[in-house]
Amino acid sequence: MAGKKKEIQIQTIISDQNQWDEMLLTNGIVEVLTYAVGIIKPDDVLAGHVEEIKKKIKDAGFDIKADEERMLTEEQIRVFYAQNKEEPDFDAFVQFMMTGPCQVLIITKKEATDAIPHWKDLRKTSYSGEPEEKVKLPGLTKPESLVNICDVQDSVEDASRQLAFFFPNFHASEAEHHIERTLAIIRPNLLKERRESILQRIKDDGFQIAMQKEIILSEEQVRLFYKEHVGQDYFLVLLEQMTSGPTLVLALTRENAVSHWRGLLGPKTLEEAKENPESLRAQYAIENVPINQLHGSSSLTDAQKELEFFFPEEQTFALIKPEAAKTHKDEIIKKVKDAGFSISRVKEQALTREMAEQFYKDHKGKPFFEELVNCMTQGPSVIMVLSKENAVEEWRNLMGPADPEEAKKTCPESIRAQFAHDILSNAVHGSSNIEHAVRSIRFLFGGLDAD
Repeated sequence: MAGKKKEIQIQTIISDQNQWDEMLLTNGIVEVLTYAVGIIKPDDVLAGHVEEIKKKIKDAGFDIKADEERMLTEEQIRVFYAQNKEEPDFDAFVQFMMTGPCQVLIITKKEATDAIPHWKDLRKTSYSGEPEEKVKLPGLTKPESLVNICDVQDSVEDASRQLAFFFPNFHASEAEHHIERTLAIIRPNLLKERRESILQRIKDDGFQIAMQKEIILSEEQVRLFYKEHVGQDYFLVLLEQMTSGPTLVLALTRENAVSHWRGLLGPKTLEEAKENPESLRAQYAIENVPINQLHGSSSLTDAQKELEFFFPEEQTFALIKPEAAKTHKDEIIKKVKDAGFSISRVKEQALTREMAEQFYKDHKGKPFFEELVNCMTQGPSVIMVLSKENAVEEWRNLMGPADPEEAKKTCPESIRAQFAHDILSNAVHGSSNIEHAVRSIRFLFGGLDAD
């Protein structure tokens, strides 16, 4: 092995420098790092030091692929810091981590040939360069044994789980290969005349359709989406065309999706597009219609804004009922994450009888009400806020019909088909609409009445 280079695929940053030195220098090993989750603690976030800490991380040779400010749940904290659970001050540390928002990062370093800069060095000094002192909060002292400016655990086995736990929608392989999402619009005339042809062409060019929505746009929606074009001579024709019938809106994914889709479309004006007969706008022009029939985002920034316009992220309320929480919690949560939901908030809590009666007050007086309340109070439930585009409908689809027997026949992959016991103990609950989701989230996470 001496003198030869060997690649090691790992998915975490090892915090012990001696381990790095041994790994990287023995036998000429070249380390290939993928992704790790890092956490900046509440005191640094509240003090406004996040950008300084991120700069330290980048200056040390790492890259930050994603970062979000979050209020971590007790479960998330205990999962991430599981290796510290035997420390005498661990419970106090968990409570400290819940005193304010944390900044959660995806950190990477690729193809390091030298020892990765010391995480210990980052820990030893604060952002001011002075040794970090024990931070005192009202009624709580931050445990000194766990103090550092950004925690990245050293468990190779847990790295993928942590990444999926905190960033369920992040796909490392996509980041490496510049997988992007872009917005595509098939305007009404083309959709009516050549729907199957254009959809097949999109797939033939290597795009995946991540989301799609067929919608008849209102004049207000067209004016808002195309607000930069309102004063142009062609706008009234565009407005008439875009409100004349159903439009198909697509979220397309592939490597370099934005530039690839724009390249396929060709020039915006039909006159220029027809000079490039291979362009999609030339090939799919509609006779006697003076505007092109296809839209594509101009940049990644535009793509994000335009996707949010048509596919706004929603939050919905979700609950794993006590019987399913006791026996199938991990399996159900995995299905939630595999379906692309982000778990924004989560807690385990046993509902009191009063809470259950209030929560299901719409069913009060029905023959099954007492049995339902008893079912919901027999043990802890897993209570979640789920985030995703079209979250309410997507979660209801994932749950399946309320009757498990019907679910098994019509939606065999649904949660209720796989994990429900009967129609009352049917594994999971979800909001029926946005308004119900807001009320339920406020009731069980905000300390407010469900009314």
